[in-house]
Order: sequence, then structure tokens, then C-alpha cells
Amino acid sequence: MDSGDLEKIPQPTLVTAVEHLVEIVGDLKRAPRLCLDIESNGFYAYREKVCLLQISSPTEDYIVDPIAVADLSSLGPLMEDPAIEKIFHAGEYDVLCLKRDYGFKFKNVFDTMIASRLLGVKELGLAALIEKHFGHKLSKKLQRADWGQRPLTHAQIRYAQLDTHFLIRLADILLEQLRQKNRLEDAAEAFIELTEVEPNTKVFDPEGYWRLTARTQLTGPQIGCLREIYHFREEQAASRDRAHFRVMADDLMIRVAAATPSTMDELGAVRGMSPYLLGKFGHALLKAVARGLAGEPPSQGPRTRVRRDMREEKLFEALRQWRKSQAEKESVEPVVIMSSEVLHEIARLAIENGADPLSKLSELKRGRYGEALTGVIKTQS
Repeated sequence: MDSGDLEKIPQPTLVTAVEHLVEIVGDLKRAPRLCLDIESNGFYAYREKVCLLQISSPTEDYIVDPIAVADLSSLGPLMEDPAIEKIFHAGEYDVLCLKRDYGFKFKNVFDTMIASRLLGVKELGLAALIEKHFGHKLSKKLQRADWGQRPLTHAQIRYAQLDTHFLIRLADILLEQLRQKNRLEDAAEAFIELTEVEPNTKVFDPEGYWRLTARTQLTGPQIGCLREIYHFREEQAASRDRAHFRVMADDLMIRVAAATPSTMDELGAVRGMSPYLLGKFGHALLKAVARGLAGEPPSQGPRTRVRRDMREEKLFEALRQWRKSQAEKESVEPVVIMSSEVLHEIARLAIENGADPLSKLSELKRGRYGEALTGVIKTQS
């Protein structure tokens, strides 16, 4: 079965009016399961937003256009209804965006990527899973499309539809495999954790230029120039609502700061400085460089990592080796056993007098791995 067979799938219902959305919600609330996915414009815009919401019921596919339908509040009760299972693939990003933009709350979710990871599947992408289980080859050409642009093309609508069309059947297959491998409890715990993720408010870090990879090759005055260029790019990205790298790439900022140009000719000679950028931002960039050279260069970058106790580091490494061995026994990725953050927390608590190092573990994880973890801790005491 190839991509040509996908044309046999009926066209989705496109929703571009509040009245139409309210109408289909009446149908959706009677469905026992709904599949959800979003498309956003984070690759293009400074202020990312949900630009498309795909919903599939057992009988129909819907494409909701949030740019045309500003009020999606009628969908809120569906997301929070424990009687309706919401199926995602790699749903953390979707849940975060829907919470951020619409304040939705979620109950009763199933995530096909989480399920696949628990089953030890190596290729976790949706396209790979669809091809494996149903023989369809999904196109990836529109993964980086600008979903904030209108009108939507037929190809975009079709691409978006297929992200949810197969999820109910895929979830059924994975659910049975989870049952066979005694991973249902793990999945239930992970799905609850998915509903609890919370979005972070985007805040500009004025010291963020210290984290640019190639920054280490710059001297003090050049770092001052980079700081001014970095701040200039932020202002332009915010005012134009464009992604940072679409104003100026990180490596180009580094090269301009290293060159410390004082004329348009010198700036134009910097590798990667296009005629468009030179004409658009040239004079402003020269002023930024001049400010950087005239001001006091930054003395040092912010501390990005808290130095841990050597005993804690040693214990963490022992726990990490235990996790690796356990993951091999269970034929899963190490993160399925326990995240590195949890291992660090166990190590931290273990060296504190009177603290229970396993206090942050769920009842499931504690019952399954508690004895082994306690053994690792004792060997390092």
C-alpha cells in the first residue's frame, strides 16, 4: 500500500466559523475517543500560537482553523471530560500549546509515542509507525510549513488531516501490546503526567548570548559587541513578530561581533551578510558594534550549572549505570525506567541526613525499583 491509497480517505471537514464549531462539538461530545494534533508557527513567529487544530472522531476528521475561529472555548469541556479519551502522538507540545493559548485542562489521554517508547519501539515518529502498522507512506514535505499563512492549501489540509486520521487504530494496536507486555500501569502513570505539564511564559534573557556555542572564540570587546547585536536582534524579532533566526542567525551574529566592522563595506564582507540584511539592518548593526566597543565588556557569563557534591556525582553515575543495565533487561530506552532528573534527585536526597531518597518516586516505580535503588545507594555509602 503506498501514498496513492491515501487519496481514498474522505476529505476532512474544515471549520472556519464559531457557529460551525459549536455544531460539531455537539457531535464530538458523544464520541468515546477523539484524536488531537496541532500545527503552530513557532518556526516563523516570535509569538508562537496554535494555527490549526486537527480532531478525528471514530467516524470523521475535522480541521479547525483558530485564525478564523477566535473562540475555541466550546472545546474546553471535551478536553476535560474523563469519559472521552483524547489520543495524541508526542502530545506534550500539543498539550502545552493548548493550555497556553486557550487555558484547556486535560483528563484521560493516550499518547501513541509514549506507548511506543514503553514497548521498546526504536522508530518513534508518527510516519514510521503509520507505515509499519498500516502500510501508508506519509509525506514529510510540509513539516516546516508556515501554518500561520492563509489561505491554507489543499496539500496543507490533507497533511494535517493524516496526523490524526490513523491514531485511534494505532492506539488500539499499542494498547493490546501494552497489555501483553504488562506495561499498562506504566502507560497510565505516564499519561497522567502528560495531563499535568504546564507551559512556561516566554521571557527574554538579556544574558542569553553567553550560551551561544561559538561565543568562546570571542575576546572581551567582541563579547560586548555580541551583547549589543543580540539585544538588537531581540528588539527586531519582537517588533516584527519573527523567529530570532529569521532576523539573524546565531553564527552570523558571532561573525559580525568577531569582525567588529566600522563601515558598511566591512560589514558587507562578513560571511553570510546578505545584501538584504545589509540594506535592512546595516546601519543599526554598525551602531550596535560601536556601542559594544565603547562600553565595558561583560566580565563573565552567568553560572549555568550548580556544582554538585562529589559524593552526589559519584552516586548519580552509579544510578545511571544501574538504569542502563535495567533498560537493557527490559528492552526499553533508559528514560522509560527513570529520567536523569529523578536520578539526580535521588542522589541529592541520599547524601542528606534523614532524607528519604526515594520520596519523589511514584508508588509504581518505588514498588518496582525501590529495592534495587536502595542497594545501589548502600554500595556507594
